[in-house]
Amino acid sequence: MKLGKKLRGFTLIEMIVSVGLFSVVMLVVTAAYLAIITLDKESRSTNELVVNLSFALESIARNVRTGTNYSCAGAGNGTCEQLSFINAEGQSITYMRKPDGTIGQCTGGACTSTTAVGLTDPRIAIESLTFYVWGVGTGDQTQPQVLMSVRGTMQASATRTVDFTIQTSATQRLLDL
Repeated sequence: MKLGKKLRGFTLIEMIVSVGLFSVVMLVVTAAYLAIITLDKESRSTNELVVNLSFALESIARNVRTGTNYSCAGAGNGTCEQLSFINAEGQSITYMRKPDGTIGQCTGGACTSTTAVGLTDPRIAIESLTFYVWGVGTGDQTQPQVLMSVRGTMQASATRTVDFTIQTSATQRLLDL
């Protein structure tokens, strides 16, 4: 009895080469996947810090818009490192940069950097917080306005920091007649 076809399988060399190629492809895909996961974590962390900083600055701007009796402490000539005013509820509010690099807020009387409550995440290092104030004099016919300038870094991950500079302004919404 004669077989018409000779049955044949894969050789050992063919199997070794195919398993090797498969391993190389899987190694490249796994490395790319892990890199994407790392970038996603950094992106989420940066986004969380940006939202925290935006919320703090918007909170300050909202209070400034409804405040009165603005006063500066610091550099002088309309520029200050500490801004105080009376908010809509009649409370004295002070904003400043704390020694730990966060933005601090005091409500009530005496305010020091140790009694101020931190508004920003500790992973946000504020290097400079400057307020520019206009129109706080009596009879100057200028609506009170505050420009805030914030410069610092955000710790997005253990190895990556993001530098930022933000400026925002707020104009008092009360009639200055």
